[in-house]
This record gives sequence, structure tokens and C-alpha cells, in this order.
Amino acid sequence: MILVIPSVLFQDCPSRQEIQGSLKQVQKLLSAHEASYLQSLRNLKKKINLLQSSTGKQTTRAINSTCPKLDAPINGRKLGKSHGVGHEVHVLCDPGYELVGSESRVCQESLTWSGQQPTCRDINECASSPCQNGGTCVDEVNHFSCVCAKGWAGATCQTTAAAATLPAATTGPFVRPSRCTIVQGTTHCTCEPGYTISGRDSNTCTDIDECELFHNGQAGRLCLHTCVNTPGGYRCSCPVGYNVTRDGRSCKDIDECAIRQNNCTKDQMCINTYGGFQCIRVDCPKIPNATYVKTSPMALPRWRQNWGGTLPKKRGMKVEAHIEHKGQRKGLFRI
Repeated sequence: MILVIPSVLFQDCPSRQEIQGSLKQVQKLLSAHEASYLQSLRNLKKKINLLQSSTGKQTTRAINSTCPKLDAPINGRKLGKSHGVGHEVHVLCDPGYELVGSESRVCQESLTWSGQQPTCRDINECASSPCQNGGTCVDEVNHFSCVCAKGWAGATCQTTAAAATLPAATTGPFVRPSRCTIVQGTTHCTCEPGYTISGRDSNTCTDIDECELFHNGQAGRLCLHTCVNTPGGYRCSCPVGYNVTRDGRSCKDIDECAIRQNNCTKDQMCINTYGGFQCIRVDCPKIPNATYVKTSPMALPRWRQNWGGTLPKKRGMKVEAHIEHKGQRKGLFRI
């Protein structure tokens, strides 16, 4: 029996100094890693705190991130509905007014509007002295008028009174003075709705006769019956017994029987007709247990023992009835 013993390699153990040196290197390495970890942890905490602070500010700003509502100035209007930070609002004035102040305002980071609230001021049309020959200018809203000196007339007192005198027949509610403004040194005169410029120097406005422009019976006529011209407009009228409908053009028959605008007595029946009414009295035979029977297709709709209804609208139509008693006809009458 042969016993084989493996070879064993023997190594010298490190000295105490070598072991202590290795341990110090490991401690330094762990300390460096710990310091790096702590530094990273501190940086992470700072970032988290900054993120939380930023989120809180944004939430507060989101709740109230608009400027106060701006009202349009008197005699003006506002353009722009958004009141958020950075948005602009513009202001425009109505014709005849000029803007005083900034034309636009911006919603700032402080949630306040830039500039001051603008206003709209009436334009002084008399500033350019439009009235001539000693006339006095009167400033009005969006236009002016001139009070001329003796012997002068016209929108700007530019003609002699003799040349501008109108015949007496042209004065009244159908003739009115024009309204004039000066644009870039040129006088422009206008009229109220329903009037047109006429006369010398455009100083007179004459009523437009709409009824004459649109004759009855023509396409596009204003009224289906009668057109009445009025100062600055017109109205439609209807014959007696009719009312103007809601559209202002047509005519509708008045049912005098339904609204009790008639003079029929109790023993008479009111029959509505086009433009009027008729009072009809029917004397029926006094027969016990008699009934009224319709014998005409044009008979009244409410007939049996209850008089009432509307007669046919066509001339020449007749309504007939007879009295039956025990199956026999006793009489015949017509309306």
C-alpha cells in the first residue's frame, strides 16, 4: 500500500505592519465613499426642497394668476378678453371721441395693469374754426353746427342768406338741417335715417318718400294695402274693419262678433264678415220638441239649437235650414 501525500505550498504570513497598512487603506476608501454619499444625500435634499418650494409658488400663482378685470371707458370699447400675465388689452373710442392715455395695457408679473386707465374725450370739431363769415361754432357730439351772422346761411355760413332761403313750402317736419363734420379740412354733411341731402351747399335734409319709391302693387312693395309716408319713415294702414298685423305690412279682419264690438241685440245672431259684421234675426216656428237640421253644405258650424258661427266669405252663398217635427218638415228659411 502506497500513501500519496499531496504537496502543500507554504506562504509566509504578512507582518503586523502590513496588515495595519491594508486596514488603513480600506478605512480611507470607506471614508471617501461615505463622504461622497453624504454629499450626494445633502444635494438631493436641497433639490427636493427647491422643487417643493417652486411647486408651492406655482400653485399659489395658478390660483390667482390674472389681473383685475378692466372696464371699457365711457364712449369707448375694450378689445381683448384675456387678463392673464403678459396679455394685452386695447382700447378704442367711439366715433366723435379721441383717446386720452395709453391705447394698450399689459398684465404684469405683479398682477397689475401697466399705465393708467385711458378715457375717451369728445372731439372739439370747433377747434378748426369751420364756421365762415363771422359765424359761431357750436360743438356737439360727433358733429358741429354754425350760428351764422346776419346775412349769411349754410352749413358753415358760406352763402348769403338770400341765396340759401328755402321756399315756405319746403319747411316743416319733412325738412331738417344737416349735420356736418370736418375731416382733413373737408366738410362732410350727413342726414338722419330716412332723410337725404338736398338744397344748395348740402345744408338741408329732405324726407325720403318710401311710399313713392316702392309703389303698391310692385315687387318689393312696403305695404299690402296703403302706405303712409311719415317724417323719416313710413307706416302701413288698413281699411275700416281691419288691423295691421305684427309684420307691419299685412291687414287682418277684425272679428267684431268674437270681441263683442257689435250692436246686435240678444235676439239677433252676430255674423262676422270681411271688414264688418251683420246682425241676423231668425224667427223659428214655435213647435214643441222641434230640432234644427242642416240642409245646406254651407250651413253654420254650430247649428243645432245653438246659433253662431261665420257666414261664407263669398257673395251669393246661402245657408238654408228647416224645422222637423215628428219626421215631417214644417218650414224652410234662408240666411
